[in-house]
Amino acid sequence: MRDPGSEMILRRSFDEAGGAKLTHEDLLRELFAWLSQQRHYELKGIGHRVVHGGTDFTAPVQVDDHVMERLRKLEPLAPLHQPHNLSGIRICAMLQPHVPQVACFDTAFHQTMDSLARRLGLPRAYDAEGVQRYGFHGLSYEFIAKQLRAIDPDLANGRVVVAHLGNGASLCAMRDGRSVDTTMSFTALDGLLMGTRPGTLDPGAVTYLMRAHAMSAGEIEDVLYHRSGLLGISGISSDMRTLLASDDPYAREAVDLFVFRAAREFSR
Repeated sequence: MRDPGSEMILRRSFDEAGGAKLTHEDLLRELFAWLSQQRHYELKGIGHRVVHGGTDFTAPVQVDDHVMERLRKLEPLAPLHQPHNLSGIRICAMLQPHVPQVACFDTAFHQTMDSLARRLGLPRAYDAEGVQRYGFHGLSYEFIAKQLRAIDPDLANGRVVVAHLGNGASLCAMRDGRSVDTTMSFTALDGLLMGTRPGTLDPGAVTYLMRAHAMSAGEIEDVLYHRSGLLGISGISSDMRTLLASDDPYAREAVDLFVFRAAREFSR
């Protein structure tokens, strides 16, 4: 349902910024100001989606300074999301210091995966550092699992593959409503082709870029997170709607590859 109050906040903030890019703080200040004027609302707590919880956070947790420091160390594992997630928490703490905040983790749903499904084929010492398969989009999958159980309990109790498709995309294999495997892995780069991310990629391609193009870790990260996937293949857009409407053969190839890769992962 569309919230007229929230739309008013966004519209006013955008107008006052003259079309400039708004910050998290700009919007949250407006939102809290609007909430303070509502007679029937009282802010009791603030919940946050946090993409990466690592091996430590397997359930929602109330945020404090110690939790924030541990989550900050996970930023390199989810550079597109984690810094922004934590920025929102910091700003809420500044603007509403007496309101408790709770972090909910996209990785938590996949903690039910078997240890074999979590392991990467690297020396064990790296696994001990936390270099393992985590999976993401867990909050979405958890919601779908609950809804499926309400709609069709028999199906929910069996084996189901759920697709989370968007600019970031993944599949999750569930049994009895619990994750047994998922296409995303150590980071949100693995698995399906995505808007700007390549999905499953031979690690040798990364070492090739390092040697043949003398690319730094930061440059490679930029290619993998921002310049690959549908955008990189088409050279046009990361938006599936734009590609479907285009007559460009590269756009068609990007769509075809997305479908091919999704079908291939589904059949594994």
